[in-house]
Amino acid sequence: MVRFLLGLALLCCPLRIALAQSESESVAEPVGKEPRPFIPQVAREAAAAGNAAFARKDYKEARQAYRVMLELAPDNLAGLVNLGMLEFAAGDFAAAKVALTRAVSLKLDSAPAWLTLGVMDMEQGHLDAALAELAQATLYDPGNARARNYFGVVMGRKGWMDGAQDELRKAVEIDPEFSDAHYNLAMSYLENDPPAIELARRHYYRAAELGAEPDPEVEKILKAAPAPESGETPPAKKK
Repeated sequence: MVRFLLGLALLCCPLRIALAQSESESVAEPVGKEPRPFIPQVAREAAAAGNAAFARKDYKEARQAYRVMLELAPDNLAGLVNLGMLEFAAGDFAAAKVALTRAVSLKLDSAPAWLTLGVMDMEQGHLDAALAELAQATLYDPGNARARNYFGVVMGRKGWMDGAQDELRKAVEIDPEFSDAHYNLAMSYLENDPPAIELARRHYYRAAELGAEPDPEVEKILKAAPAPESGETPPAKKK
């Protein structure tokens, strides 16, 4: 049987989230009760440098700039979330967990922090922790297709295929052009007993249209299965 797989965008996902976070929330704006504490000018300059480095995809420099900023403004939410995501992308899971755990302690509904924590624990095989964290991510940001995708993947790895398919269907409903979610949904349909071949076929080839790499094992299964009924539109071939 085909293994239930994680989508292909894992490595770029945290950086995508971090960029959106930095755009929506000023890195120089502290989190806390009024009156707001004074933010040193050098912290603001470091935040601006981090944002600028992010914009030009210089993640190493952005990471260092956020570290400098957080030395002076340690409770800055956006800085903590962005640094946590960058540490995760760099493979420093321990540093990422420190920053992201601090972020959710300051603001429980920080969905990007929960999402990154969940993906990080999923990568390490900590499925129960990942499940709890991704449940928080989808609770606080129910319209996030990537959170739904990863939540579905973890459920699938736990063997909860009905829940996995529910989450993956929500992911493709939210973002119909999300190739990873289509691919993961196809894999989950192949795990059914008996496999839901036509549903798997539909989502597998849709993922291919959207740029997913072909999977020879899946191709073999789909080609061996009965062809679609007459009148059904055949899947488009990837160019």
